[in-house]
Amino acid sequence: MASLRVKKEINKPKSRKNQTPISIVKTLPNDLLVNIVGKVASRSMADLCKIKLSCKEFLNASEDGYVYQHAAMDKFALVPLPWFTDEKETSFLSRCKESGNLEITYREGMVQYFSTLMVDLGLKNLKKAALEGHHEAKYVYSMLLMANCDDEEGRKLGFDLFGELKNSTGITIVGCRKRVKSFIQSMWVKNVVVAQNQGLSLCSSSTCHNPKTEKVVVKKHSTWFMDESDNDDDVGVCKYCDGNYELSLFSKMFRV
Repeated sequence: MASLRVKKEINKPKSRKNQTPISIVKTLPNDLLVNIVGKVASRSMADLCKIKLSCKEFLNASEDGYVYQHAAMDKFALVPLPWFTDEKETSFLSRCKESGNLEITYREGMVQYFSTLMVDLGLKNLKKAALEGHHEAKYVYSMLLMANCDDEEGRKLGFDLFGELKNSTGITIVGCRKRVKSFIQSMWVKNVVVAQNQGLSLCSSSTCHNPKTEKVVVKKHSTWFMDESDNDDDVGVCKYCDGNYELSLFSKMFRV
């Protein structure tokens, strides 16, 4: 009987408490891990640091270029000063730039165009960021086309880009304008916007009526005037009227 008891104890399955649990993260494919970390990075740098510390798998995934491409820049100065930027921060921003981070491209374009007078390069970077989906870059680029393009085709492109932005879900022109204004106020502006086309309208009507708000915008001397604050996100039914009015608000940022 004693030997039988010993045999049963030997064959008795081990307690689950003694088994090493398999992490669910270890079973996920690397592409999914990179996507998860990229989503976190696009929303919060603080959360990115936390997820990197959570396990080896997420730490390795965080080094993928996709993560740097989508990393949020909200914790970094709009115009970083070299003497206030440490080596670790500089290295991170460089990786973001190399990976094609659109926020970096937009910020560089703004500084180049408006502050350091590298106008052509600045416009090129703003165009790149705009056409790839960066909202503030699309706003600025569309305004610059409407303001200073010599040919009608280029001006129409500006109005079309502005219309696309206005019809985008999850974004308002008011919010976009405020963020751009904040950026402009954060740097030393040497190249102001001279809206040479502001007096030229592609709308042939003398008035433009908005059925949603029952407001009428009257065009006087080829310029649009209305008694509204810069918080109106739905000025007129005509995209050219809307664009011209928005251009006047954009120009005010430079006290033109």
